[in-house]
Order: sequence, then C-alpha cells, then structure tokens
Amino acid sequence: MPPEQILEEWIAATFGSDPLIGEVLQELLAGSWLLYEQYTAPLGVGFMVRPGHHYGPDVDGYEYTPWGTYHFADRDGIGVDRTVATGTGFAGLYPEPWASLYESAETCPDELLLFFHHVPYTHRLHSGKTVIQHIYDSRADAFEQVLTLRPRWQQLEGRVPAALHARVTQLLRKQERSAEEWRDQLRTYFFRASGIPDASGRPIY
Repeated sequence: MPPEQILEEWIAATFGSDPLIGEVLQELLAGSWLLYEQYTAPLGVGFMVRPGHHYGPDVDGYEYTPWGTYHFADRDGIGVDRTVATGTGFAGLYPEPWASLYESAETCPDELLLFFHHVPYTHRLHSGKTVIQHIYDSRADAFEQVLTLRPRWQQLEGRVPAALHARVTQLLRKQERSAEEWRDQLRTYFFRASGIPDASGRPIY
C-alpha cells in the first residue's frame, strides 16, 4: 500500500472526511521528512546535531568523537569517501547496479553525493548548482518553506480539537526557530570553511 494511501486512511480515521483537513494534513505530513532534510543534512552528508539530545545544529558535534566522522569538511571540500577505489569500500556492499552507481561521483544521485564522496565545494551537481551554492540555497529556501506551514495549519482552527490545534501551533513555532538556527549556522560554517560567498547575495552571519 502506498504511503500516501496509508496517510489518507489515517487522516480519515482520526479526523473524519472534512476535505480541508485531509488536504492540509497530507501537505504538512507527506513532505515533512524531505523538508527537515533540506534544512539539516545537505546532500546526504549526515549527522550534524547537538551531542546528547540531538536537537539543534552542531556541525562538528560528532565529527571528532568515537562515533565516527560525518562530513570531513575542510577548506577544499566536503563529504566522506566511501568508494571501493579510494575510500572505506562501503559503496561496494551494495548489489549491482547500485554499487557502480554510487561508486562514481558523476553517477551518484545528488541526494547521496556527500555520503559516498568527498568533493570540492565547486563540484557541480546534476541540478547544475555547485555543492556550496546548494548548501546555501537549500538551507535558506527550506526556512522559507517552513514559514508557510503554520499559516496553513491555522486554516484548520475550529475544524480540529482546540487543544490539538494549540499544541501543533506551538510546535510549528518551535520548528520555525529551529529551521532558522539551522539555516544560519550551516550557511555560516560552510562559508567560513570554503571562503566562497553565496551567489544569491543573501546575508551570512
């Protein structure tokens, strides 16, 4: 059963058949994982959270701990080399055709690039953007998208239980603050690491 259908059935079982509730909850819930990824972990780079509680950004939080290294960012590039040819060999654990797909930075999907490869900040993605510009843009764009969630949820006031509406509103405000923190810390960190300015001209702190 497709995830969208499962979500649709859960919404109907929980809230009934109000079409606006179904529309808003599908929109908020179905895209939530991708939106979170967009402002936290660019291009599959991995774990950059605050040690101990895992809430909030900390680019180097686990980078030099026994748990492992997640981004290997330096002044020249970013990402972990997990190729068979020059890295840890992890890419070779996949069956074909995936092993060969992940082994090459040219064929590796953009969303997994930095999980499998260490590349220069100027490496050009399949999207046409450089890695560093993708990091800058996706953090800022995701924050702007997060700001659309609470107004959308407000449309359900009076249609869902008041206590639930208030609680979700509170959590969405918290997400806005969190996404802003992720945006500013990651954009600043990688600007300082790379020395390459944001081509869009948006402020970096």
